[in-house]
Amino acid sequence: MKRYGLKILAAVTVVLAMAFPARAQEAEDAPPPPPPEGWQPSAALKVAGSQVGFSNWQGGGINSLAVTGGIEALATKETVRTKQKLSGRFGLGGIKQDTLDLRKSEDILQGRYSVRYKGDGFLAKWNPTFAAELRTQFLEGFDYGVQPEAKVSDFFAPAYVTQALGLTYAVNGWFTQRFGLGAKETIVRIEELRGLYGLDMDESMRFEAGLESHTEVDRNLAENINYKSVLSLFAAFGNPDKPDAIWENLITMKVNDWLQTNFELVLLYDDDVSSKVQLKEVFSVGVTFLLL
Repeated sequence: MKRYGLKILAAVTVVLAMAFPARAQEAEDAPPPPPPEGWQPSAALKVAGSQVGFSNWQGGGINSLAVTGGIEALATKETVRTKQKLSGRFGLGGIKQDTLDLRKSEDILQGRYSVRYKGDGFLAKWNPTFAAELRTQFLEGFDYGVQPEAKVSDFFAPAYVTQALGLTYAVNGWFTQRFGLGAKETIVRIEELRGLYGLDMDESMRFEAGLESHTEVDRNLAENINYKSVLSLFAAFGNPDKPDAIWENLITMKVNDWLQTNFELVLLYDDDVSSKVQLKEVFSVGVTFLLL
């Protein structure tokens, strides 16, 4: 059991990296077009909501109003030898039920950056890569399952910052696999919340070094259905048998250019926070406005 987590990490990395060999060979046979010059930005504003109201309704029910909004941004820059990718996701949502106060239903602040070097021979398939990521939230959050309600999060409480240096396998445009060395910083700026995330009261940041694996899939399943998946694994050298994992899945079904349905499923495991797998599921219908 001592190295059980590292064996799982290695196995997942190998399986995912070799999952699509036939399509990868097809991509190699055709020479790639020359990359566009400069940064190529894109951004979209997404708004979704639901409302339920009752008046003298014999069957009963609770009046409710839920609204979520967010911006997803992406910028890429590619040359003959390098490819840079910068992405951000910013989202807020709230729900108001009957006489209850407004409560937070969605809160995410996330940014990712990566730069890959495209060489020759072996390095044409396995690109040396540096990557970094920040994940936190904007507003304070509460656990409403206890009385009185308890504050459990806030801006940079916690915040997760990761850095990675390794090799990326990406030859078919919709599947990438990276693995290598990684570092992770867990930051909790509010003293009374530090114990919830495995930090001592006088410790505002925990630093860990280890092995990391990062898998991305961005695939059109049908003409108007897109599937995106990101699986990140991190096995700290000090605790290799319990690697951290976050698996983000998003299915987007477009009705037209501005109306779409989204289904999001996120699974997270971090033994420093909980011995159980954390789950978030969101189903929404909303509108999208292209900003860039």
